[in-house]
Amino acid sequence: MHPEEIKAAIRMKGTTPTALADELKVSRSMVSHVINGKAKSARIATRIVQVIGLPADKIWPTKAAAPKLRRDRAGASA
Repeated sequence: MHPEEIKAAIRMKGTTPTALADELKVSRSMVSHVINGKAKSARIATRIVQVIGLPADKIWPTKAAAPKLRRDRAGASA
């Protein structure tokens, strides 16, 4: 899911990322970093999974599943 979709799903369940941060006694930026995939925290991710009601792999698909883009070396030198 895109980070904005994650935030919207949290709001649709009647809470906010800020409320989750307060509940978990962590900074709002840490919750934001987890939502954006820039940081990992099992405790924060688990709570987000509980709130949204989707498995973690649906919320944060692995990078291995994402298509890899390759640069065309011939085009890069032109």
